Amino acid sequence: MTQAVRRNEHLLRWLRAAALGIGTAWALIAMSFSPGAAALGLGLLVGVLALFSPGIAVLLSIACLGLPVLAADFVLGVAFMIIGFAAIQYLGQDNGRVYLFILFAFIGAAYGPAWAIPVIAGYLMGASEGAVLALVSAVVLEAAGLMAGRELVGVVATGGTAPGVLAFETLPDNLLSFGWIGESLRGVDPQLTLDAFSGVRSIPLLIVQPVIWAAAAVVPALVRRPLEDSRRPYFGLLAAAAGVFAAAAASAAALAAFGADVGLSQIGTAAALSLAVAAAAIGAWEWVFPPFAKRATIPRMSTMEAEDADVDELLRLISTAEDELASKHTTHAVVMITDMKSFSAMTEEEGSVISAKTIQRHRDLLLPVITSYHGNGKSTGGDGLVAAFDAPDDALHAAVTMQRTLRDYNVAHEGEREIYIRIGIANGEVVLDRGGRPFIGNALNLAARVMNLGDGGQVFTTRSVVDASRARDVDTYRHGSVELKNIAEPVEVFEILWDLGQEPGTPRGF
Repeated sequence: MTQAVRRNEHLLRWLRAAALGIGTAWALIAMSFSPGAAALGLGLLVGVLALFSPGIAVLLSIACLGLPVLAADFVLGVAFMIIGFAAIQYLGQDNGRVYLFILFAFIGAAYGPAWAIPVIAGYLMGASEGAVLALVSAVVLEAAGLMAGRELVGVVATGGTAPGVLAFETLPDNLLSFGWIGESLRGVDPQLTLDAFSGVRSIPLLIVQPVIWAAAAVVPALVRRPLEDSRRPYFGLLAAAAGVFAAAAASAAALAAFGADVGLSQIGTAAALSLAVAAAAIGAWEWVFPPFAKRATIPRMSTMEAEDADVDELLRLISTAEDELASKHTTHAVVMITDMKSFSAMTEEEGSVISAKTIQRHRDLLLPVITSYHGNGKSTGGDGLVAAFDAPDDALHAAVTMQRTLRDYNVAHEGEREIYIRIGIANGEVVLDRGGRPFIGNALNLAARVMNLGDGGQVFTTRSVVDASRARDVDTYRHGSVELKNIAEPVEVFEILWDLGQEPGTPRGF
């Protein structure tokens, strides 16, 4: 057995932890967190925690970054904490990688290589996830710059106007004393936040910019080659260049179009730095941590131990499959199952080819009827159909229409063998496949047993379906309780009288 792993994979955990700790410490220092030694200590703590529990490390980092925001503006601080904690499942995704990208988007924007982040995200995470992450990073960066009253963060327009709501220069001397909370509460002024938003510059640019970042993430994902391609590392460098070029060109056009004060030299510098960082990161990913196939080693053991291990593995797989079915696919539905009358005799008399054509014709006639009544149906693999419905009314109406459709077809094709089916309908627990069609379950088993009571042209169902239905235009006849094979308790069955003047028949086995 082989599995795909990355060489030097054990180093990635340490690098991720170091990056998370350094990013947290940098952000705290950038927000004038005091005392400064505490900012470094909290960053170190976050990094150590990331080695063992990245999710908790992300949570702690958000809490630490929330303190200076709370001190600067209590309303924004509370909003920051609520949004951060609510989104922890997304931010902590893939061992904190998502949060790390957003954190380093700020560092990249502040020091120049802003466009490296969406490019690396797209290459490592794929087009869809990378684009979403790049878009979120741009939006968060814009919001932070807007609140801080900054019109630009590097080459990223944020639209803020000084002085802004978040003034970190006047923070308390010791944020860990928490004595400042009362003063921060007294200074709450929602109007300041509203003024910051009302004074935003170039809203269209703030809308276009995240879209550009998302597109920049898609480009390297499209250029990237499959794992088995030996040229993949070189295409990785090409992907870095293509992504950065797309981001730089589109950003330059947008900044110029909306009148942002960013010179071409500044854009060129940012593009060069972004290319260097993106190429270095992608190159390291492909050459330092390349994927390779690793053969799983199975320890030698005695025959008895091997048999026990096989049994344990089988039980684990069964348990996993059972949990999967119970959590994702098991539901309550109304199940219909049909069977064609005298199919074996038809095959013997007319041959396999004619019989196959007849089966296909009956499927072509009846499956559209099932679909029209909001059911999901399929062939049973032979001369029958099976379907699931959410509502009993839909199932009963579908059964009536199916029988009438076959009646009309038989009348219009007198020279052909007539097609008759029997139908059983029951409700209860059932496992559905991906198409929403019955696979296994109590309801399917009961519907099959009820169907066996009928003959061609008959429809049988249970009292629970009739009681749950509000289809007053469907005539039913109560046959009483019946003992069905492999069903523990007797079941009260009803016949659906689908034709005008139809008389109820005697259930088979009575």
